[in-house]
Amino acid sequence: MNLCAMLALLAQCFPGHDSIIRGVYVNPYQANRQAYWEEIFSKADSGLINTVIVDFKSDYGFLTYESAVELAHEIDAVKKHFDIDDLIQNASKHNLNLIARIVCFRDNYLSRHKKFGIRDDSGKIWTDAKGIAWTNPYIDDVQGYLLAITKEIVDRGIKAVAYDYVRFPTDGEVARIRLTDVKGSHVDVITRFLEKAREEIDAEIGACVFGFSLWQPLSAEGQDIQRLGEHIDVLYPMLYPSHFGRNFKNEETEIWRNYWIYFDSVRESFAKLPCMVRVVPFVQGFEYRAKVYGSDYVFSQINGALSAGTDGFMIWNARSDYSTCWQALEWTRNSLHMRFGSTKRANVRRVLRYQYPEAEGQ
Repeated sequence: MNLCAMLALLAQCFPGHDSIIRGVYVNPYQANRQAYWEEIFSKADSGLINTVIVDFKSDYGFLTYESAVELAHEIDAVKKHFDIDDLIQNASKHNLNLIARIVCFRDNYLSRHKKFGIRDDSGKIWTDAKGIAWTNPYIDDVQGYLLAITKEIVDRGIKAVAYDYVRFPTDGEVARIRLTDVKGSHVDVITRFLEKAREEIDAEIGACVFGFSLWQPLSAEGQDIQRLGEHIDVLYPMLYPSHFGRNFKNEETEIWRNYWIYFDSVRESFAKLPCMVRVVPFVQGFEYRAKVYGSDYVFSQINGALSAGTDGFMIWNARSDYSTCWQALEWTRNSLHMRFGSTKRANVRRVLRYQYPEAEGQ
């Protein structure tokens, strides 16, 4: 076989740097602004990002697209912010992977319908520390509503979904929560929901989880990644350094602490998940509890994740303001070229030396 042909064939076995997910979160309000999308598309065209995750069901529970789900209209949850067909078409035009974020059980709309909401010890609808109500994950119709929304957007052309708040509440007066229809543990019911999604939805299924769930199961929240991992394609751990106790990975500098939080956490997830589940951590793109927040702060997280062999990363900023992050993404783009160029060349050389020793030195 000609050496050049061998190299071309072997190169197909090793993914290029663009297979690594490099994404940002876009909230419903920015998703309604053409000027904002023009900036995002420009960054995609320049190679800084290749993925966006957009709310299709928001943190408050409203749907951001024109849904035909009857129950969504009945509870007045349809608040169109963008045209789903235009979004899919434009994302494809700019080679952007589009992920639909669906907030599950934190829902100010469905929780007030019938008795779908979590109740407190007085029988009233329970609300979290921000005054937002939650639905009861044990109720089959609550899960059915989420699956109906997912099926609808997949039928419209969405190929990947990320379930967020796929858990029980953790902040507020949780001791006052009184659940009904309880069947099994919190982990059992969250796992059953993802199992249903895996069986019924013809799309990539992802789950967003607390970062600390990579280190130990969170039974109260219902997040055990070893069990959830059996029913998903992608795990999106929220590894924000601000959300770990200061003694966790207490390095000499903030930059190195960020690096090791991501590196060690990603490696920990690999040890617990099925090998086919991809790990794409969320990166902290906001300054909360950061001593010095800037491009270095963002890049140190990305660098830790990539060094651990992650499948990519998503940057989170609630306002979808990435003015501080673009520089870090430029460094990442350059870093990926070097990482994957050298890795691919080394892999090709190893295979060639083993299979075609006569090619050595050519």
